[in-house]
Amino acid sequence: MEQIVQTRLHELQATREKTLDLVESLSQAQSEFAPASGKWSIGEVLDHLVRAERLYRQKFAELIELVKSGRPAVLSVRFAEVNTSIAFIPKPLLGLMEAPLGVLNSVMPKCVRETFVQYRLVPAQAPSVAEPTRGRALQELRSDLRNAQAEMKALFAANPDLDFKRMRVIHPLMGDNNIPELLKFIASHEQRHQNQLRDILKLAAFPSTMPAEMPAAT
Repeated sequence: MEQIVQTRLHELQATREKTLDLVESLSQAQSEFAPASGKWSIGEVLDHLVRAERLYRQKFAELIELVKSGRPAVLSVRFAEVNTSIAFIPKPLLGLMEAPLGVLNSVMPKCVRETFVQYRLVPAQAPSVAEPTRGRALQELRSDLRNAQAEMKALFAANPDLDFKRMRVIHPLMGDNNIPELLKFIASHEQRHQNQLRDILKLAAFPSTMPAEMPAAT
């Protein structure tokens, strides 16, 4: 397997372990605490991470199949399929923004885009396919996060001789990125949400863990 892919997978694994550490001692009630109306709970953030990683893993699998069939390993993903947006662009208008954003992405350095992904400098809107479900069991979410990493590693382990740097996904907002760059994006995206988790945990209104009831004396 290419060294750059191994490095990116290691970075993603390290990032995932930090996420799991942040939520390791939480209760179900704490995971469902919403900091404000319309704001995600910790459980919803975790479910979003699972869904977002699944989306990218599916795209990687599509690219691998394109290579194996002898076709160009390039996927052009439009807003109609993945309607990721930023706060000041309403999703119904995204179709009109594809061309201007494509031009902007052609001149924007990747490091600038990565900074906006990793840090919450500009509020973002998740694509519909990665919008979370409320109230999922926290233990199930932890398991899904671990399994997602195992499935990602297995995908690359099963295709060790392919040139992943030549496989690309093009999106109007996220630009033109190959698989190693997208693996870095997945880790940066998760680090962004780790900061969101930390902010929720620090809130004065965040529920404390209630001590277990003492057994009655006999």
